Amino acid sequence: MTVFVADEGLLGLTELVPSHCEIRWYSGRDIPRSMLVGADALLVRSTARVWVHNLPESIRFIGTATIGTDHLPLQHLSDKNIRVVSAPGCNAFAVTDYVLSHLFSWAKAGGRALDSLTLGIIGVGAVGSLLDKRAQMVGIRTLLSDQPRFDLGGLSDHLPLGDVIRQSDVISLHVPRVTEGNYVTDRLLDQKALSQIKKQSLVVNASRGQVLHEHDLLAQTHFDLVLDVFPMEPVISDALISRSWRISPHIAGHSAEGKYLGTKRILQDAASWFGFALNSIDEESFLEAIAGARLGGNSLMESILKACPMAETDRALRDRVFRAIEMEKPDLFDEARKSYRLRRESEPYPL
Repeated sequence: MTVFVADEGLLGLTELVPSHCEIRWYSGRDIPRSMLVGADALLVRSTARVWVHNLPESIRFIGTATIGTDHLPLQHLSDKNIRVVSAPGCNAFAVTDYVLSHLFSWAKAGGRALDSLTLGIIGVGAVGSLLDKRAQMVGIRTLLSDQPRFDLGGLSDHLPLGDVIRQSDVISLHVPRVTEGNYVTDRLLDQKALSQIKKQSLVVNASRGQVLHEHDLLAQTHFDLVLDVFPMEPVISDALISRSWRISPHIAGHSAEGKYLGTKRILQDAASWFGFALNSIDEESFLEAIAGARLGGNSLMESILKACPMAETDRALRDRVFRAIEMEKPDLFDEARKSYRLRRESEPYPL
């Protein structure tokens, strides 16, 4: 029998895991060691705090239902011969819905025509490349910057970061957190870079909070700001809340499809690793039961705005955390994230 310790938010886990396996559910950011004793695998989300010294020898597999792994101590886990898997691209469609929903709302509020805008995409992996394609479908010009991919011989239309910053009306960030080496992304857009952004433009960060620094954002106020992630998350200062045009509690990728696909992908790896078969389910019926039917529209813009309305999410987070006691803000942020109602994606996407 395979024993899993799993985040309670892993959508579809109960349905996909066969009955001969055991699931021990945890909630919150910290995982009790007592729950890990005797378990074979740990399944987490991006909020998990995984400490290697806390892992018993029985844990041989860790799956994170996220596109990245920078919240995990990968080298230490490798040293302990623990297999680590993730779900790259699982919520790419959801994140592009999020970015385009804000872009459309911002453009409409400012009387800007979509075909007059240039979108700079920084980081052109699963999310960035899909955003590029979808933005062009509605007539938006795109500029791409991804130095690591360019240096490896890919992305022939790559432009230097500074060129993209200076030429774009909207900038969307889609990079992992990298803290050392040749491609550090912490404070990727520092105060000097931010100062070169066009006036009355828009910056969207749905990647990692540390890519931007709060001091820099408060010093440069000539552009609008959408933040789904924050430099000191789960704490958001009142100053940064006031500075931002829209905020949300790290839910850019929180579609029913994205969360289910993240769970499914790491479970497929686990099933292969431990030698069992996953249950088969009617996926569309399951997603409808969780988040309702997909909302259609007469155009891509209408479909995205229906699927991913963000104004109320912004108000709800502000109401929770603005002027709250500092020590209460982490719990309030987590409550807002947990209470966010899963949405359906704007278009069908292969599961």
